[in-house]
Amino acid sequence: MTTRGWYKERTLTTVDTVGREVSVTTGLTRDPEGRLVAAIAISDGPTAIYRYCGDPGERTELVTNAAYTVEELRKLAGAPPL
Repeated sequence: MTTRGWYKERTLTTVDTVGREVSVTTGLTRDPEGRLVAAIAISDGPTAIYRYCGDPGERTELVTNAAYTVEELRKLAGAPPL
């Protein structure tokens, strides 16, 4: 557990759009009502909770949107689809 109160956290380092190094952390934490939720944070910024689509087998909206964005980038860059 870290200072954010996260469980099962995973952090990676990347760069922002101007080239500064930032950390991106995903993990489990508690929402204001005390429920265990999946969340993401960039460096010392706020924490965002993953919203669920509906069906238990579906990806969350955040993961779905991120996947669509990568697909769009690959199309525009002329890279083959994954």
